[in-house]
Amino acid sequence: MEEEIIIRDALPEEAKKIKDLTTEAMEYYRKVSGINQDVLESLTENIESVKDRIRKHHCLVATANGNPIGTITVSYCDNPMKYSFSSQTARTLREYRDCAYISRFAVAEAYRDTGLGVTLMNEALRMPVSTRSGLTLLHTAISNVKMRDFYINRGFTVLDSEDSRGYERGLFAYISGQGTKDNLTA
Repeated sequence: MEEEIIIRDALPEEAKKIKDLTTEAMEYYRKVSGINQDVLESLTENIESVKDRIRKHHCLVATANGNPIGTITVSYCDNPMKYSFSSQTARTLREYRDCAYISRFAVAEAYRDTGLGVTLMNEALRMPVSTRSGLTLLHTAISNVKMRDFYINRGFTVLDSEDSRGYERGLFAYISGQGTKDNLTA
């Protein structure tokens, strides 16, 4: 019997399992990206901060047999210019009064390369918080070719990059209606 995967809003009581999932995935991301330890804020979260994120933002969880196997958070941002760090990013961001911001995207090791990440991303991009302004942003390490290509294949474009955290971090933008024609199909 094939296991059923359910994607739904995360619950605060799942915070410990979601934290553990995110920590494992972010540690893998850190190593693959060549990022030094103690740089990623996602690795400093505690259970209370995860509960807070679940309560205040749009945190999805994918479960199999009741256990979290994937997660993604979409937050509302009322000022996209807070992500601007150059005139290059400002040219795009000043056209929007608000945006969505994706963070804490994690898939359990056993479910990577199965399409679960595509499904989670599609769900995140379909959420009202993502479609409201037409602009969804995220950051990822430019050195992580697999993640960079994953986002580009979903219709994101690299607006710019910077290295204020000790590694080259790209700001990626998904502009509704400008992605690939199949970017919302799994």
